[in-house]
Amino acid sequence: MKLFLSIFGFSLLWSKTFSASCRTPLGIISECVSLYDCPQLVGLLKQSPISADAVHFLRQSGCGFEGNTPKVCCGPLPSASPQSTVRPRPNNNPDLSGNTESSVGEDSEPSPRGECGLDNNEDRIFGGEATDIDEFPWMALLGYRTKMNSITYQCGGVLINHRYILTAAHCTVGEIEKVVGKLVSARLGEYDTRTEIDCLGQDCADAAVEVPVQAAYPHSGFSDKNVNRKDDIALVRLAKRVRYTSFIKPICLAERRLRLTTGSSVYVAGWGKTLEGKNSPRKLKLSLPIFDKSECVAKYSTLKAELTEGQICAGGEFAKDACRGDSGGPLMKKASSDDWECVAVVSFGFGCGSDGWPGVYTSVAAYNDWIRQTMRSSNL
Repeated sequence: MKLFLSIFGFSLLWSKTFSASCRTPLGIISECVSLYDCPQLVGLLKQSPISADAVHFLRQSGCGFEGNTPKVCCGPLPSASPQSTVRPRPNNNPDLSGNTESSVGEDSEPSPRGECGLDNNEDRIFGGEATDIDEFPWMALLGYRTKMNSITYQCGGVLINHRYILTAAHCTVGEIEKVVGKLVSARLGEYDTRTEIDCLGQDCADAAVEVPVQAAYPHSGFSDKNVNRKDDIALVRLAKRVRYTSFIKPICLAERRLRLTTGSSVYVAGWGKTLEGKNSPRKLKLSLPIFDKSECVAKYSTLKAELTEGQICAGGEFAKDACRGDSGGPLMKKASSDDWECVAVVSFGFGCGSDGWPGVYTSVAAYNDWIRQTMRSSNL
């Protein structure tokens, strides 16, 4: 039942009455019935694993609940489509030419509440893997120029206004420059790195946007030599202002007063390593619990990594963690105002999804003042 509630969402739970007639995702007039009375959709649920396209079709078919049982607009499934004609990505060498735009005053501050953290749809599968095509529209991929003169994406981040991305310091300076290359671009509005235009069923996103990087501002206290990765936070200033769309939006920043309780749920997202040991072409998400800080400090002290007040621990469950490729990406939660906010930045961990070992994240609340001061001093 938990799976059903996850797929069909929570926003319909308040509904007490349902229309007998409905229109299926394929546009066919049908009836709103119990999921168990629709063998076609029950068959979709029996897929293992459930594909992202199947989840999308199930979501669109939902028409309410009767108690805890989902109701669906029952009808035929979409016919198996031939191979997509969407062309794959061109070479990994996007055009990053163009002049740097002049500064705009409002870019000296993070996006305000009411404009930031706006989700496109409440109908989600938290704790699952595949995201919906327009989910977490603030996610960014950071691109690096390699010695072979191509672009490779090795870190993540989040858009916090038209001009700035929040990420980890280790994604902008130090070892990554020697091993990978120079940070030169940010990719926004991405979902599936294999295709030029991303689609789930009949819903297609705008093409992803590649924006040149003007400058990176890692925290002055960060050093690769510090085992505890203290001050692992940075801002990336884009060469051009980004236009907001349904697939590109900013996330809110956690306020200084934020306190996270042990066991409360937070979420990570990105294109990082999967259990198969390779990066995912599609954007993934994962629900994690906040880990007890004192226990986390004790664990990492055995590795001679003395954690600071500016760090948060989350995870600690086997095979559930943010791994390489998610570095610099966000730890997120919904605020009481229902806006999504970034509470921390992925920093480091012990292994990947090791049981009992949480990941370590740089607290946004602890560095809120630094973020704002850096934006004001660099937006010139």
